[in-house]
Amino acid sequence: MDPEFFRRLVAGRRMVRNYTTEPVDAAVVDRLLDAARRGPSAGFTQGVSFVVVTDAAMRSTIAALAHEPDYVAAGFDPWISRAPVHIVVCVSEEAYRARYREPDKSPDGSEPQWPVPYWWVDAGAALMLLLLGAVAEGLGAGFLGSHALDRLAETLGIPAEVSPIGIVTLGHPAPDRRSRSLDRGRRRWDDVVHREGW
Repeated sequence: MDPEFFRRLVAGRRMVRNYTTEPVDAAVVDRLLDAARRGPSAGFTQGVSFVVVTDAAMRSTIAALAHEPDYVAAGFDPWISRAPVHIVVCVSEEAYRARYREPDKSPDGSEPQWPVPYWWVDAGAALMLLLLGAVAEGLGAGFLGSHALDRLAETLGIPAEVSPIGIVTLGHPAPDRRSRSLDRGRRRWDDVVHREGW
């Protein structure tokens, strides 16, 4: 792979919060999902899964669960309901716990301590692959959590042992209002990168 391409890909990634009404080709969505399912997976558990939503009424329901009306009232675009594709990233904690009780991971069948819950790590890796893949496909993508993940799970019929972590919106980007969060600027290199120790 061309290292310059990867640098451009990462530099081009931003959270898009407005989309045109142009649909996204289903084959493109499938390519993005194929890339995301190939992300790192502790113990090769593969406990990350996705729910793809393209139905306009369901996207509006999801937008309401994510408080889009309040967002629009603050002067922003209705980016959640307008995005032609929602990809709900999900993970099963139980799948990881069961995997790590298997003989090759635990000869006595006991579950290890989890100093880091790697199911969240794997879900984050899959999420980033979706976001970067969107840039590679010439699309825009955003991510939103929801204060109503339990209601989102119920609305989409997600099984109880599977947890949605949030929603990737996907589409053709349209001009959007800059987030005030960006006023903070990026942290200095020396504040982030430490060599041979902190």
